[in-house]
Amino acid sequence: MSPSSTRLPTPRSTGHLGSSRLWLGIAVGLAAGTLGAAVASRSHHPVADLPPAEAPDPAPALSSASTTATPEDPRKDPARYTPVVEAVERVAPAVVSITTEIPVNDPFARLWGAPAVGSAEGSGVVIESDGLVLTNAHVVEGASRITATFADGTSHEADVLGITAELDLAVLKLRDVQGLPVVPLGHSADLMLGEPVIAIGNPFGLGLTVTTGVISATRRPLETDERVYQDFLQTDASINPGNSGGPLLDVHGRLVGINTAIRPDAEGIGFAIPVDRAIKIAHDLSKYGQVRSPWLGVDLDDVYIRERPKGSGTWPAGQTAARVVHVYDVGDAAGSSLRVGDVVVEIDGRPVQSRGDLNAYLAALTPGDPVELVIQRPAGDRYRELTLTLATQGLSDRVVEQSLGRVLGIRLDDTTDDGAGARIAQVLPGGAIAGIGGRAGDRIVAVNGRPIRSAADLRAAIAAIKSAHRGDALVTLRRGNAIGRMTLPI
Repeated sequence: MSPSSTRLPTPRSTGHLGSSRLWLGIAVGLAAGTLGAAVASRSHHPVADLPPAEAPDPAPALSSASTTATPEDPRKDPARYTPVVEAVERVAPAVVSITTEIPVNDPFARLWGAPAVGSAEGSGVVIESDGLVLTNAHVVEGASRITATFADGTSHEADVLGITAELDLAVLKLRDVQGLPVVPLGHSADLMLGEPVIAIGNPFGLGLTVTTGVISATRRPLETDERVYQDFLQTDASINPGNSGGPLLDVHGRLVGINTAIRPDAEGIGFAIPVDRAIKIAHDLSKYGQVRSPWLGVDLDDVYIRERPKGSGTWPAGQTAARVVHVYDVGDAAGSSLRVGDVVVEIDGRPVQSRGDLNAYLAALTPGDPVELVIQRPAGDRYRELTLTLATQGLSDRVVEQSLGRVLGIRLDDTTDDGAGARIAQVLPGGAIAGIGGRAGDRIVAVNGRPIRSAADLRAAIAAIKSAHRGDALVTLRRGNAIGRMTLPI
Protein backbone atom coordinates (compact mmCIF):
# COMPACT_ATOMS: atom_id res chain seq x y z
CA MET A 1 0.00 0.00 0.00
CA SER A 2 1.34 3.38 -0.88
CA PRO A 3 1.72 5.55 2.22
CA SER A 4 0.03 8.41 0.37
CA SER A 5 -2.93 6.30 -0.72
CA THR A 6 -6.46 7.24 0.31
CA ARG A 7 -8.33 4.20 1.63
CA LEU A 8 -11.94 4.00 0.59
CA PRO A 9 -14.63 1.34 0.62
CA THR A 10 -15.37 -0.19 -2.76
CA PRO A 11 -17.40 2.30 -4.79
CA ARG A 12 -20.84 0.93 -5.63
CA SER A 13 -23.70 2.41 -7.58
CA THR A 14 -26.87 1.73 -5.62
CA GLY A 15 -30.42 2.91 -6.12
CA HIS A 16 -31.86 5.24 -3.53
CA LEU A 17 -35.39 5.96 -4.70
CA GLY A 18 -36.65 4.94 -1.29
CA SER A 19 -34.30 7.40 0.37
CA SER A 20 -35.60 10.27 -1.77
CA ARG A 21 -39.15 9.36 -0.71
CA LEU A 22 -38.04 9.34 2.90
CA TRP A 23 -36.60 12.84 2.65
CA LEU A 24 -39.71 14.03 0.86
CA GLY A 25 -41.84 12.51 3.61
CA ILE A 26 -39.78 14.21 6.30
CA ALA A 27 -40.09 17.56 4.55
CA VAL A 28 -43.85 17.23 4.18
CA GLY A 29 -44.15 16.00 7.76
CA LEU A 30 -42.18 18.93 9.10
CA ALA A 31 -44.30 21.38 7.14
CA ALA A 32 -47.53 19.83 8.41
CA GLY A 33 -46.21 19.66 11.95
CA THR A 34 -45.26 23.33 11.93
CA LEU A 35 -48.67 24.33 10.65
CA GLY A 36 -50.41 22.10 13.19
CA ALA A 37 -48.33 23.51 16.05
CA ALA A 38 -49.21 27.03 15.03
CA VAL A 39 -52.93 26.26 14.89
CA ALA A 40 -52.81 24.48 18.26
CA SER A 41 -50.98 27.37 19.87
CA ARG A 42 -53.55 29.84 18.71
CA SER A 43 -56.48 27.70 19.87
CA HIS A 44 -55.15 27.41 23.43
CA HIS A 45 -55.08 31.19 24.11
CA PRO A 46 -58.27 33.13 25.20
CA VAL A 47 -59.61 35.52 22.56
CA ALA A 48 -59.99 39.14 23.73
CA ASP A 49 -62.76 41.46 22.50
CA LEU A 50 -61.07 43.81 20.04
CA PRO A 51 -62.45 46.71 18.10
CA PRO A 52 -63.09 45.99 14.43
CA ALA A 53 -60.00 46.45 12.31
CA GLU A 54 -59.90 49.23 9.79
CA ALA A 55 -60.25 48.12 6.19
CA PRO A 56 -56.86 48.07 4.48
CA ASP A 57 -56.13 50.31 1.55
CA PRO A 58 -57.00 48.64 -1.73
CA ALA A 59 -54.04 47.14 -3.55
CA PRO A 60 -52.93 49.08 -6.61
CA ALA A 61 -54.22 47.66 -9.86
CA LEU A 62 -51.69 45.93 -12.12
CA SER A 63 -51.08 47.57 -15.44
CA SER A 64 -51.90 45.67 -18.60
CA ALA A 65 -48.21 45.71 -19.51
CA SER A 66 -47.24 43.82 -16.34
CA THR A 67 -49.84 41.13 -16.94
CA THR A 68 -49.00 40.46 -20.56
CA ALA A 69 -45.21 40.86 -20.63
CA THR A 70 -43.34 37.94 -22.18
CA PRO A 71 -40.31 36.68 -20.19
CA GLU A 72 -37.01 37.45 -21.82
CA ASP A 73 -35.04 34.62 -23.39
CA PRO A 74 -32.58 33.59 -20.63
CA ARG A 75 -29.97 32.86 -23.29
CA LYS A 76 -29.72 36.58 -23.95
CA ASP A 77 -28.72 37.21 -20.33
CA PRO A 78 -24.98 36.50 -19.94
CA ALA A 79 -25.37 36.44 -16.17
CA ARG A 80 -27.68 33.42 -16.53
CA TYR A 81 -26.53 31.76 -19.74
CA THR A 82 -23.05 31.01 -18.46
CA PRO A 83 -20.42 28.72 -20.04
CA VAL A 84 -21.55 26.04 -17.58
CA VAL A 85 -25.14 26.17 -18.86
CA GLU A 86 -23.91 26.12 -22.45
CA ALA A 87 -21.64 23.13 -21.74
CA VAL A 88 -24.44 21.17 -20.06
CA GLU A 89 -26.85 21.84 -22.93
CA ARG A 90 -24.27 20.54 -25.38
CA VAL A 91 -23.30 17.37 -23.48
CA ALA A 92 -26.46 16.31 -21.61
CA PRO A 93 -27.95 14.53 -24.67
CA ALA A 94 -24.86 12.26 -24.70
CA VAL A 95 -25.17 11.23 -21.03
CA VAL A 96 -27.08 8.09 -20.04
CA SER A 97 -28.43 6.74 -16.78
CA ILE A 98 -27.54 3.06 -16.46
CA THR A 99 -29.71 0.52 -14.64
CA THR A 100 -28.49 -3.03 -14.15
CA GLU A 101 -29.96 -6.30 -12.97
CA ILE A 102 -27.51 -8.48 -11.04
CA PRO A 103 -28.17 -12.11 -10.07
CA VAL A 104 -27.84 -12.66 -6.33
CA ASN A 105 -27.42 -15.88 -4.39
CA ASP A 106 -30.37 -15.53 -2.02
CA PRO A 107 -31.77 -18.86 -0.76
CA PHE A 108 -34.71 -17.09 0.91
CA ALA A 109 -35.72 -15.51 -2.40
CA ARG A 110 -35.76 -18.94 -4.02
CA LEU A 111 -37.67 -20.37 -1.06
CA TRP A 112 -40.46 -17.82 -1.44
CA GLY A 113 -40.42 -17.81 -5.22
CA ALA A 114 -39.14 -14.23 -5.44
CA PRO A 115 -36.71 -13.26 -8.22
CA ALA A 116 -33.10 -13.57 -7.01
CA VAL A 117 -32.05 -10.38 -8.78
CA GLY A 118 -30.63 -7.17 -7.41
CA SER A 119 -30.42 -3.80 -9.14
CA ALA A 120 -28.01 -0.89 -9.27
CA GLU A 121 -27.74 2.48 -10.96
CA GLY A 122 -24.87 4.35 -12.52
CA SER A 123 -24.05 6.68 -15.38
CA GLY A 124 -22.28 6.62 -18.71
CA VAL A 125 -21.40 8.82 -21.67
CA VAL A 126 -21.63 8.20 -25.41
CA ILE A 127 -18.22 8.29 -27.11
CA GLU A 128 -19.21 6.94 -30.57
CA SER A 129 -22.38 7.78 -32.50
CA ASP A 130 -23.11 4.11 -33.20
CA GLY A 131 -23.80 3.50 -29.52
CA LEU A 132 -20.47 3.03 -27.73
CA VAL A 133 -20.84 4.12 -24.10
CA LEU A 134 -17.99 4.51 -21.61
CA THR A 135 -18.67 3.81 -17.93
CA ASN A 136 -17.07 2.29 -14.84
CA ALA A 137 -16.49 -1.46 -14.62
CA HIS A 138 -18.04 -1.58 -11.15
CA VAL A 139 -21.30 -0.18 -12.56
CA VAL A 140 -21.91 -3.14 -14.91
CA GLU A 141 -19.69 -5.94 -13.57
CA GLY A 142 -21.70 -9.13 -13.10
CA ALA A 143 -24.89 -7.64 -14.58
CA SER A 144 -27.29 -9.94 -16.42
CA ARG A 145 -29.19 -7.04 -17.97
CA ILE A 146 -28.15 -3.46 -18.70
CA THR A 147 -30.45 -0.59 -19.69
CA ALA A 148 -29.27 2.88 -20.72
CA THR A 149 -31.73 5.78 -20.53
CA PHE A 150 -31.19 9.21 -22.11
CA ALA A 151 -32.39 12.53 -20.72
CA ASP A 152 -35.36 12.53 -23.13
CA GLY A 153 -36.58 9.25 -21.62
CA THR A 154 -35.64 6.90 -24.46
CA SER A 155 -34.10 3.62 -23.29
CA HIS A 156 -31.95 0.98 -24.97
CA GLU A 157 -30.65 -2.40 -23.92
CA ALA A 158 -26.85 -2.59 -23.79
CA ASP A 159 -24.17 -5.28 -23.94
CA VAL A 160 -20.67 -5.23 -22.43
CA LEU A 161 -18.20 -4.95 -25.29
CA GLY A 162 -15.12 -4.93 -23.06
CA ILE A 163 -14.31 -4.53 -19.38
CA THR A 164 -11.21 -4.14 -17.21
CA ALA A 165 -11.85 -4.34 -13.47
CA GLU A 166 -8.19 -3.51 -12.76
CA LEU A 167 -8.65 -0.06 -14.35
CA ASP A 168 -12.39 0.22 -13.48
CA LEU A 169 -13.55 0.95 -17.03
CA ALA A 170 -16.06 -0.72 -19.32
CA VAL A 171 -17.34 -0.11 -22.84
CA LEU A 172 -21.00 -0.83 -23.62
CA LYS A 173 -22.69 -1.18 -27.01
CA LEU A 174 -26.27 0.06 -27.18
CA ARG A 175 -28.51 -2.09 -29.34
CA ASP A 176 -30.10 -0.84 -32.57
CA VAL A 177 -28.93 2.78 -32.48
CA GLN A 178 -27.20 5.12 -34.92
CA GLY A 179 -26.45 8.82 -35.08
CA LEU A 180 -26.33 9.43 -31.34
CA PRO A 181 -24.92 12.69 -29.91
CA VAL A 182 -21.32 12.25 -28.77
CA VAL A 183 -19.39 13.96 -25.97
CA PRO A 184 -16.56 16.23 -27.21
CA LEU A 185 -13.15 15.00 -26.02
CA GLY A 186 -10.74 17.13 -24.05
CA HIS A 187 -7.35 16.41 -22.47
CA SER A 188 -6.44 15.64 -18.87
CA ALA A 189 -2.65 16.00 -19.08
CA ASP A 190 -2.76 19.83 -18.96
CA LEU A 191 -5.50 20.27 -16.35
CA MET A 192 -4.69 23.01 -13.83
CA LEU A 193 -5.36 23.03 -10.11
CA GLY A 194 -8.41 25.19 -9.50
CA GLU A 195 -9.71 24.78 -13.06
CA PRO A 196 -13.53 24.71 -13.14
CA VAL A 197 -15.17 21.34 -13.93
CA ILE A 198 -18.71 20.02 -14.31
CA ALA A 199 -19.98 16.61 -13.21
CA ILE A 200 -23.09 15.10 -14.82
CA GLY A 201 -24.69 11.86 -13.70
CA ASN A 202 -27.54 9.91 -12.16
CA PRO A 203 -27.02 10.29 -8.38
CA PHE A 204 -29.16 8.00 -6.21
CA GLY A 205 -31.16 7.05 -9.33
CA LEU A 206 -32.75 10.52 -9.43
CA GLY A 207 -31.93 11.13 -13.10
CA LEU A 208 -29.79 13.68 -14.90
CA THR A 209 -28.10 15.94 -12.33
CA VAL A 210 -25.40 18.61 -12.72
CA THR A 211 -22.84 19.73 -10.14
CA THR A 212 -19.82 22.00 -10.45
CA GLY A 213 -16.45 22.37 -8.76
CA VAL A 214 -12.75 22.60 -9.50
CA ILE A 215 -9.81 20.30 -10.05
CA SER A 216 -8.45 19.83 -6.52
CA ALA A 217 -5.50 17.57 -7.40
CA THR A 218 -4.12 15.34 -10.14
CA ARG A 219 -2.31 11.98 -10.06
CA ARG A 220 -4.03 10.92 -6.85
CA PRO A 221 -3.82 7.25 -5.73
CA LEU A 222 -7.16 5.74 -4.72
CA GLU A 223 -7.32 2.60 -2.58
CA THR A 224 -10.53 0.58 -2.24
CA ASP A 225 -11.31 -2.65 -0.39
CA GLU A 226 -10.34 -4.64 -3.49
CA ARG A 227 -7.46 -2.84 -5.21
CA VAL A 228 -5.41 0.33 -5.57
CA TYR A 229 -6.10 2.66 -8.49
CA GLN A 230 -3.51 5.19 -9.58
CA ASP A 231 -3.35 8.59 -11.24
CA PHE A 232 -6.88 9.81 -10.50
CA LEU A 233 -8.19 13.35 -10.75
CA GLN A 234 -9.56 14.78 -7.51
CA THR A 235 -12.44 17.25 -7.59
CA ASP A 236 -14.78 18.94 -5.15
CA ALA A 237 -17.68 18.75 -7.63
CA SER A 238 -20.33 16.72 -5.82
CA ILE A 239 -20.16 13.04 -6.86
CA ASN A 240 -22.67 10.70 -5.25
CA PRO A 241 -23.60 7.01 -5.62
CA GLY A 242 -25.06 6.70 -9.09
CA ASN A 243 -22.69 9.29 -10.58
CA SER A 244 -20.15 6.54 -11.25
CA GLY A 245 -19.32 6.35 -14.94
CA GLY A 246 -20.65 9.83 -15.75
CA PRO A 247 -18.60 12.56 -17.43
CA LEU A 248 -16.40 15.15 -15.77
CA LEU A 249 -16.24 18.11 -18.16
CA ASP A 250 -14.17 21.24 -18.49
CA VAL A 251 -15.90 24.61 -18.77
CA HIS A 252 -16.14 24.20 -22.56
CA GLY A 253 -18.06 20.93 -22.22
CA ARG A 254 -15.18 18.66 -23.19
CA LEU A 255 -14.69 15.31 -21.47
CA VAL A 256 -11.71 15.37 -19.08
CA GLY A 257 -12.55 12.46 -16.77
CA ILE A 258 -14.91 9.63 -15.84
CA ASN A 259 -16.44 10.09 -12.37
CA THR A 260 -15.65 7.03 -10.28
CA ALA A 261 -15.62 7.32 -6.49
CA ILE A 262 -15.93 9.52 -3.45
CA ARG A 263 -14.42 9.57 0.01
CA PRO A 264 -17.50 8.88 2.13
CA ASP A 265 -16.10 10.21 5.40
CA ALA A 266 -15.49 13.69 3.96
CA GLU A 267 -17.26 16.28 1.85
CA GLY A 268 -16.02 17.56 -1.47
CA ILE A 269 -13.54 14.76 -2.23
CA GLY A 270 -14.42 12.94 -5.43
CA PHE A 271 -12.27 11.05 -7.92
CA ALA A 272 -12.32 10.65 -11.70
CA ILE A 273 -10.29 8.62 -14.20
CA PRO A 274 -8.34 10.99 -16.52
CA VAL A 275 -9.75 11.05 -20.04
CA ASP A 276 -6.38 10.52 -21.74
CA ARG A 277 -6.15 7.08 -20.15
CA ALA A 278 -9.88 6.31 -20.31
CA ILE A 279 -10.22 6.89 -24.07
CA LYS A 280 -7.12 4.85 -24.93
CA ILE A 281 -8.44 1.98 -22.81
CA ALA A 282 -11.92 2.33 -24.34
CA HIS A 283 -10.38 2.07 -27.81
CA ASP A 284 -8.49 -1.09 -26.81
CA LEU A 285 -11.56 -2.67 -25.23
CA SER A 286 -13.82 -1.94 -28.20
CA LYS A 287 -11.29 -3.07 -30.81
CA TYR A 288 -9.45 -5.95 -29.10
CA GLY A 289 -11.65 -6.87 -26.14
CA GLN A 290 -8.75 -6.23 -23.75
CA VAL A 291 -6.29 -3.50 -22.82
CA ARG A 292 -3.10 -3.51 -24.88
CA SER A 293 -0.49 -1.99 -22.56
CA PRO A 294 3.26 -1.82 -23.13
CA TRP A 295 5.11 -4.63 -21.37
CA LEU A 296 8.61 -4.30 -19.90
CA GLY A 297 9.41 -8.02 -19.96
CA VAL A 298 9.59 -8.41 -16.18
CA ASP A 299 7.58 -9.30 -13.09
CA LEU A 300 7.51 -6.65 -10.36
CA ASP A 301 6.56 -6.42 -6.71
CA ASP A 302 6.28 -3.46 -4.36
CA VAL A 303 9.12 -2.62 -2.01
CA TYR A 304 8.98 -0.16 0.88
CA ILE A 305 12.02 2.09 1.22
CA ARG A 306 12.56 2.54 4.94
CA GLU A 307 15.71 4.59 4.64
CA ARG A 308 17.81 5.89 1.81
CA PRO A 309 20.41 3.29 0.78
CA LYS A 310 24.04 4.19 0.30
CA GLY A 311 24.85 5.67 -3.08
CA SER A 312 21.19 5.76 -4.04
CA GLY A 313 21.25 9.17 -5.72
CA THR A 314 17.79 10.72 -5.72
CA TRP A 315 16.07 7.65 -4.29
CA PRO A 316 13.75 9.01 -1.55
CA ALA A 317 13.16 7.22 1.73
CA GLY A 318 9.77 6.54 3.30
CA GLN A 319 7.87 5.46 0.18
CA THR A 320 7.23 2.43 -2.01
CA ALA A 321 8.66 1.62 -5.44
CA ALA A 322 8.57 -1.27 -7.92
CA ARG A 323 11.26 -3.98 -7.75
CA VAL A 324 12.13 -6.46 -10.51
CA VAL A 325 11.67 -10.06 -9.31
CA HIS A 326 11.86 -11.91 -12.64
CA VAL A 327 13.23 -11.12 -16.10
CA TYR A 328 11.93 -12.98 -19.15
CA ASP A 329 14.25 -14.18 -21.89
CA VAL A 330 12.17 -12.47 -24.57
CA GLY A 331 12.13 -8.84 -25.67
CA ASP A 332 14.06 -5.74 -24.76
CA ALA A 333 14.00 -6.29 -21.00
CA ALA A 334 16.25 -9.38 -21.32
CA GLY A 335 20.00 -9.48 -20.74
CA SER A 336 21.58 -6.16 -19.87
CA SER A 337 18.46 -3.96 -19.78
CA LEU A 338 16.74 -4.84 -16.50
CA ARG A 339 17.96 -7.25 -13.85
CA VAL A 340 16.45 -8.99 -10.86
CA GLY A 341 16.75 -6.65 -7.87
CA ASP A 342 16.54 -3.42 -9.87
CA VAL A 343 14.21 -0.89 -8.26
CA VAL A 344 12.26 1.34 -10.66
CA VAL A 345 11.88 4.79 -9.11
CA GLU A 346 10.95 6.93 -12.14
CA ILE A 347 9.37 6.53 -15.56
CA ASP A 348 9.52 9.35 -18.10
CA GLY A 349 10.42 11.83 -15.39
CA ARG A 350 7.64 11.00 -12.94
CA PRO A 351 8.02 9.05 -9.67
CA VAL A 352 6.99 5.39 -9.53
CA GLN A 353 5.36 4.61 -6.19
CA SER A 354 4.32 1.01 -6.87
CA ARG A 355 3.73 -1.61 -9.55
CA GLY A 356 0.15 -0.34 -9.87
CA ASP A 357 1.44 3.20 -10.32
CA LEU A 358 3.72 2.04 -13.13
CA ASN A 359 0.92 0.04 -14.81
CA ALA A 360 -1.46 2.99 -14.65
CA TYR A 361 1.03 5.14 -16.53
CA LEU A 362 1.74 2.43 -19.10
CA ALA A 363 -1.99 1.86 -19.71
CA ALA A 364 -2.16 5.21 -21.52
CA LEU A 365 0.67 4.20 -23.88
CA THR A 366 0.78 1.86 -26.86
CA PRO A 367 3.07 -1.17 -27.20
CA GLY A 368 6.20 -0.02 -28.98
CA ASP A 369 6.29 3.42 -27.33
CA PRO A 370 9.73 4.04 -25.78
CA VAL A 371 9.99 4.80 -22.06
CA GLU A 372 12.84 6.14 -19.95
CA LEU A 373 13.36 4.44 -16.60
CA VAL A 374 15.43 5.59 -13.65
CA ILE A 375 16.44 2.55 -11.62
CA GLN A 376 18.47 1.81 -8.52
CA ARG A 377 20.64 -1.27 -9.10
CA PRO A 378 22.17 -3.19 -6.17
CA ALA A 379 25.96 -3.12 -6.16
CA GLY A 380 27.24 -4.82 -3.02
CA ASP A 381 26.07 -2.78 -0.04
CA ARG A 382 25.31 0.22 -2.24
CA TYR A 383 22.92 1.14 -5.04
CA ARG A 384 23.89 2.62 -8.38
CA GLU A 385 21.48 4.92 -10.21
CA LEU A 386 21.01 4.20 -13.92
CA THR A 387 18.82 5.64 -16.66
CA LEU A 388 17.58 3.14 -19.25
CA THR A 389 15.56 3.71 -22.41
CA LEU A 390 13.42 0.72 -23.37
CA ALA A 391 11.42 0.14 -26.51
CA THR A 392 8.32 -1.44 -25.00
CA GLN A 393 6.45 -4.32 -26.60
CA GLY A 394 3.20 -6.19 -26.36
CA LEU A 395 2.99 -9.39 -24.38
CA SER A 396 3.64 -12.40 -26.62
CA ASP A 397 1.87 -15.77 -26.56
CA ARG A 398 5.25 -17.30 -25.80
CA VAL A 399 5.22 -15.73 -22.33
CA VAL A 400 1.80 -17.24 -21.58
CA GLU A 401 2.97 -20.70 -22.64
CA GLN A 402 6.11 -20.31 -20.48
CA SER A 403 3.88 -19.52 -17.52
CA LEU A 404 1.74 -22.60 -18.13
CA GLY A 405 4.60 -25.04 -18.78
CA ARG A 406 7.51 -23.80 -16.67
CA VAL A 407 5.81 -22.04 -13.75
CA LEU A 408 2.44 -23.70 -13.21
CA GLY A 409 3.81 -26.87 -14.74
CA ILE A 410 0.73 -28.04 -16.62
CA ARG A 411 -0.49 -28.90 -20.08
CA LEU A 412 -4.11 -28.04 -20.86
CA ASP A 413 -6.80 -30.09 -22.53
CA ASP A 414 -7.70 -27.82 -25.45
CA THR A 415 -10.31 -30.27 -26.75
CA THR A 416 -12.64 -29.95 -23.76
CA ASP A 417 -14.87 -26.88 -23.96
CA ASP A 418 -17.85 -27.68 -21.73
CA GLY A 419 -17.78 -24.39 -19.81
CA ALA A 420 -16.76 -26.12 -16.57
CA GLY A 421 -13.25 -24.71 -16.34
CA ALA A 422 -9.81 -25.24 -17.89
CA ARG A 423 -9.11 -28.99 -17.65
CA ILE A 424 -5.54 -30.04 -16.78
CA ALA A 425 -4.38 -32.76 -19.18
CA GLN A 426 -0.94 -33.32 -17.58
CA VAL A 427 0.90 -32.15 -14.47
CA LEU A 428 4.63 -31.63 -14.99
CA PRO A 429 7.13 -32.29 -12.18
CA GLY A 430 8.58 -29.26 -10.44
CA GLY A 431 5.70 -26.90 -11.27
CA ALA A 432 3.44 -25.01 -8.89
CA ILE A 433 0.46 -27.29 -9.52
CA ALA A 434 2.54 -30.38 -8.72
CA GLY A 435 3.68 -28.68 -5.53
CA ILE A 436 0.12 -28.50 -4.21
CA GLY A 437 -0.77 -32.05 -5.25
CA GLY A 438 -2.66 -31.19 -8.42
CA ARG A 439 -3.65 -34.01 -10.77
CA ALA A 440 -4.63 -34.53 -14.38
CA GLY A 441 -8.37 -33.99 -14.66
CA ASP A 442 -8.47 -31.16 -12.11
CA ARG A 443 -10.15 -27.97 -13.32
CA ILE A 444 -8.96 -24.39 -12.90
CA VAL A 445 -12.26 -22.54 -12.48
CA ALA A 446 -11.14 -19.04 -11.45
CA VAL A 447 -8.06 -16.80 -11.38
CA ASN A 448 -8.07 -13.74 -9.11
CA GLY A 449 -11.85 -14.17 -8.83
CA ARG A 450 -12.31 -14.10 -12.61
CA PRO A 451 -14.35 -17.12 -13.77
CA ILE A 452 -12.46 -19.53 -16.04
CA ARG A 453 -14.68 -21.63 -18.32
CA SER A 454 -12.13 -22.92 -20.83
CA ALA A 455 -8.44 -23.21 -21.67
CA ALA A 456 -8.77 -20.02 -23.75
CA ASP A 457 -10.14 -18.16 -20.69
CA LEU A 458 -7.14 -19.30 -18.64
CA ARG A 459 -4.66 -18.12 -21.28
CA ALA A 460 -6.41 -14.75 -21.44
CA ALA A 461 -6.31 -14.42 -17.64
CA ILE A 462 -2.59 -15.24 -17.54
CA ALA A 463 -1.95 -12.71 -20.31
CA ALA A 464 -3.71 -10.01 -18.28
CA ILE A 465 -1.69 -10.89 -15.17
CA LYS A 466 1.65 -10.87 -17.00
CA SER A 467 0.76 -7.62 -18.81
CA ALA A 468 0.33 -6.08 -15.37
CA HIS A 469 3.87 -7.29 -14.43
CA ARG A 470 2.54 -9.62 -11.74
CA GLY A 471 4.23 -12.85 -10.74
CA ASP A 472 1.44 -14.60 -8.82
CA ALA A 473 -2.32 -15.01 -8.71
CA LEU A 474 -5.12 -16.52 -6.63
CA VAL A 475 -6.03 -19.77 -8.39
CA THR A 476 -9.26 -21.68 -7.70
CA LEU A 477 -8.93 -25.41 -8.41
CA ARG A 478 -11.81 -27.91 -8.49
CA ARG A 479 -11.63 -31.70 -8.17
CA GLY A 480 -15.07 -33.28 -8.26
CA ASN A 481 -17.11 -31.41 -5.63
CA ALA A 482 -14.03 -30.18 -3.72
CA ILE A 483 -12.72 -26.65 -4.31
CA GLY A 484 -9.43 -25.16 -3.15
CA ARG A 485 -7.96 -21.65 -3.47
CA MET A 486 -4.23 -20.95 -3.39
CA THR A 487 -1.92 -18.11 -4.31
CA LEU A 488 0.48 -19.55 -6.87
CA PRO A 489 3.32 -18.23 -9.02
CA ILE A 490 2.16 -17.59 -12.58
